[in-house]
Amino acid sequence: MANKTHDFLPVEHHITLDNGLHVHLLPRPEFHQIVGVVGVDYGARDSSFMQNDKKVTQPAGIAHFVEHRLFAQPDHDAFARLSDLGAIANAFTTQTRTSYYVATAVDNWAPLQELLTFTQEPYFDLPSVQREQEIITQEIDMYEDDINSRVYRMILARLYPGDPLGLDIAGTAESVHQITPEQLNFAFAAFYQPQNMDVVVTGAFDEQKMLAFIKQSPAGQRKSEQLVTKITPTLQPINTDTLELELPVARNKVVLGQRWELDFDTMNRRDILKTAIVGSLAIDLVFGDFSPVYMTWYNDGLIDDNFSAEFDTERQFAYITVVADTAEPTEVVDQVSYILANLVDEVTKLQAYFELVKNGMLSRLINKLNELEEIAIRFEGQTFDDATLQVEIATLQALTFTDMLAVLKTIPASDIASIIIRSDMTELC
Repeated sequence: MANKTHDFLPVEHHITLDNGLHVHLLPRPEFHQIVGVVGVDYGARDSSFMQNDKKVTQPAGIAHFVEHRLFAQPDHDAFARLSDLGAIANAFTTQTRTSYYVATAVDNWAPLQELLTFTQEPYFDLPSVQREQEIITQEIDMYEDDINSRVYRMILARLYPGDPLGLDIAGTAESVHQITPEQLNFAFAAFYQPQNMDVVVTGAFDEQKMLAFIKQSPAGQRKSEQLVTKITPTLQPINTDTLELELPVARNKVVLGQRWELDFDTMNRRDILKTAIVGSLAIDLVFGDFSPVYMTWYNDGLIDDNFSAEFDTERQFAYITVVADTAEPTEVVDQVSYILANLVDEVTKLQAYFELVKNGMLSRLINKLNELEEIAIRFEGQTFDDATLQVEIATLQALTFTDMLAVLKTIPASDIASIIIRSDMTELC
């Protein structure tokens, strides 16, 4: 199928400035707003890296800590200023990326100027760092009290033993209290370099004026320095023994995971995007709300509507997770494990449902074209070779069932990791 989105969407432009900053202009003239994002190819998993042939390891959670404190400037708080300027602002950290974004009216570029300024000028003083340690520790405690958050980290720890992926993105209470202003400045200098950053702007604007605006901003004028080398942790064998725990849940819960061991270093990055789309589509096909398996399990009472199955991929990792509340945890573990271990065969059986599931996924992606924040925030930079939402849609439109099977047959998938959480309501008393 041809990419029909090109019939009504403007051309997107990707420019690299002289200082290495990657600029991505995604015009949407029919909107009355502009969304800007400064993204850094640096996340929670990047706590160890190489600098001048020497390995450097920083405390877990430092990328998230930088994100929290970067809004603080010597004479003002950037978040408060953005609010005063009439913008909506936020930031978030993933395992491989940190993003800062603002949404503003088309005739109000002052918030964009602030975004392109505070993200280039760190100010980490000791009193504010110490206060932030307590704030982030409370955040960690909050996530520790969330059973779903805990079991998600637990399954990642079993899929990726000894890897930062098994830790909370915010780190641990111990690691957060090891973070100093000096380490924050070191992390900023190591990763917040123009050549490791993307500026994404979408909405209604004059492209030449916006490009000139970015070039003259602190982000466009800042001189680049030497970038450190990221380290990808070596994959260790997963633990295939089912972990059984008792926790204060109302109903037994199971969590399963399987990692896809792609050769990220040699794969074409658009092929990685295609593989990510295939993974999501395959999981939706076999476990989605209207799949035969889901309907049978649901009608038999084996699962309820808390069941979920997801495929996730970022820089240098990809995995499947399945979560279910059930009265028969061992049965669910056995059945899900069988399907994941035989995914190609299970997908082949469902060829008649392919177009239905594909069109459902396509509809959801096309609907995101109505949301400027989604257009900007979904952008993953070099992970998928500057692929935008428009490219995602085109890749999915072109995908056939034969293509999907061909990709699935080449995937080196791991064994299955599983956790059973049995209800222990006494902890609630």
